[in-house]
Amino acid sequence: MCGIMGFYCFGEKKPDKPKIATMFELLESRGRDASGFAFIREGNLIVQKAPIRSSIMTHSKEWQDLELPAIFIAHTRMKTQGTEQNNKNNHPLFNKQGLCLVHNGMIHNDKEIFGKQNRDGEVDSEAILAVLSSKCKGDKIKQVFEKLEGSFAFALIDKNNPDRLVLVKKDNPLELYYDEADDILFFCSEADIMREALGIHKNSKRGFNTGEGMFHHYSMENNYALIINKDGVESYKRYSPRKDFYGYRDFYRGDELMVECPFCMEMTVYHDGKLYNRCSNCGQPLNEEDLYV
Repeated sequence: MCGIMGFYCFGEKKPDKPKIATMFELLESRGRDASGFAFIREGNLIVQKAPIRSSIMTHSKEWQDLELPAIFIAHTRMKTQGTEQNNKNNHPLFNKQGLCLVHNGMIHNDKEIFGKQNRDGEVDSEAILAVLSSKCKGDKIKQVFEKLEGSFAFALIDKNNPDRLVLVKKDNPLELYYDEADDILFFCSEADIMREALGIHKNSKRGFNTGEGMFHHYSMENNYALIINKDGVESYKRYSPRKDFYGYRDFYRGDELMVECPFCMEMTVYHDGKLYNRCSNCGQPLNEEDLYV
């Protein structure tokens, strides 16, 4: 399980930096092995990352000196493949083509994607960049869905298209909040993290929910890609994913019951009889009725 977050400013107004710091720190609950953030400024891709928790990152000189950009992506990592001491394994990941992404999920066939080609690090997330940077013609996001096995929610920025943000969801959570007052779109792995950091409160009248003020919440649908530009939504498109080869439902590892999470399709420990279970990969709450249908 990792965490991703960020924002897109359509106008001149920037978010409140202490609130973004709070969001970044709260995101630490999804991964404490490393953290990082990235943005594009004056044609340059700027990436800052380290094998430290985000609550430490927000006290670094790099964060303190940071003037928030118009488009921003960030990541907190729980390592699953590749040591965090090799900073090339930490997110945001980027390549010489100018693509940069943060990813939550697990890609199972990254070795198949790379074959005998050299790779910068050891993390499975590199496979997403490899497909997006391939010389094959056509819709690159479509190729991501067709070629990769596993789960992914990722945010992508491109030095060659500095006004564009791409958000993609397959089996892992990706939540959005649009701040109508400040004309800013926020995204995060968990809506509760955004609500707490941004101070969003539900309003009601006579017992009826009347919304959350000038904030509007959206959950990205599964197997969709959302492309944002300075005018707003450029496209919101559904894709057909490649079927994973993992056909099992559950098994025991020692005394622990392992089940397949219905949200991210990864195997996770399930404590039978416990009132509250969460997937160790995507963080979604697990209910018995969701697992066996």
